[in-house]
Amino acid sequence: MRLLITEVTEMHGGNFCVAGWRATTQTMVRPLPNGANWTLGLLNQHGVVPGATLKVQASGVLPNGVYPHLTEDTPIGLVNITPVQAGPASWCGPGAPPVATSVEDAFQGGVEFNSLWNGVRQGVYVPVGTQARSLWAVSVPRMNLMFLEEFDKLKVSLNDGTATYKLAVSSKTIKEAWRAGGLASVALALPALGQVHVRLGLARAFGNPADKCYMMVNGVQW
Repeated sequence: MRLLITEVTEMHGGNFCVAGWRATTQTMVRPLPNGANWTLGLLNQHGVVPGATLKVQASGVLPNGVYPHLTEDTPIGLVNITPVQAGPASWCGPGAPPVATSVEDAFQGGVEFNSLWNGVRQGVYVPVGTQARSLWAVSVPRMNLMFLEEFDKLKVSLNDGTATYKLAVSSKTIKEAWRAGGLASVALALPALGQVHVRLGLARAFGNPADKCYMMVNGVQW
């Protein structure tokens, strides 16, 4: 299958999660090499960055996760990863990965949150077991994204035109910029104005009980 890489996100333990848009089926795919996450070496070996196109082959092994991640989880073979095009991709217009009209729509109405503070939804999640997407995107004006630091972590306030959400940032590219030079470097890595394509994803549930898949910003493209 041919995938346009839409996001590369940081995971614990120095590993990464990769996702891509499969135009032929109009679906998102989370390719899992041998059923696992990607290493930095594997990313570098195949040039895996947002905007690149890869050809991969499903291994035929059934994923063992639960919804909503089961919607996109796809184990692939390590020997069948082939770079097709380095990019960049077009993130707007015909042929671009689609965007939802709102965060609620992106996750098919399954979005909940833990609290509301000054009109901002906090602890945004989709319950484990919800048969919905775990990956999608929204398009918003750049001014509707405000990055901030909270307890030594990078967060973003996202206004989708309907509501405002405070979300963690998981994007490899954005977090690398932040570690290099703080919020100023994040601002320099992104356009100052215009419309941006914001990739959204759900973290796998953790804790006790592990019943919430928290939402993150997986990337910002334009």
